[in-house]
Amino acid sequence: MNLLEPVHTDCQRWAYTLTRDKVAAEDVYAQAILTGLVNIHQLKQDGAFKSWMFRIIVNTFRQSLRKESRQPESMPPEDLGFRSPRDDEWTDREARSRVLWAAIERLSPDQRQALVLFEMHGLSIKEICSVMDRKDSAVRVLLHRSRQRLAELLRRDGIEE
Repeated sequence: MNLLEPVHTDCQRWAYTLTRDKVAAEDVYAQAILTGLVNIHQLKQDGAFKSWMFRIIVNTFRQSLRKESRQPESMPPEDLGFRSPRDDEWTDREARSRVLWAAIERLSPDQRQALVLFEMHGLSIKEICSVMDRKDSAVRVLLHRSRQRLAELLRRDGIEE
């Protein structure tokens, strides 16, 4: 599938972002690929393939949750094994990254999804609307609130930038 090659890594990352588990992400992504192959005739524009696949991944993830009758759990920051930004290792880029991801984990699932799709995967507002099945204004509000909440969480962790 030539359409999948350019977005393969982004799709894998998106599945991992949703599941927060490598094995579960691989299962969700594999099932999403199968679903995409079966339904490729429904794709209206080649340029919309990435957001279309992201939507299939979200739906596949939700189906897996329903099958297992469980809700996604975020890990408490203390279980992530990172040091406080006030420690000697603060200048280390890895420490900053851990603090950032711990803060992102504390966002609501919808805020986290909107922020990751926009900032890390580079999707447009319109594409995020399609992936999350939300209206334009709702996605814009989610992005605004997620940025505000993330800034607040980072300030609490001693990051003023």
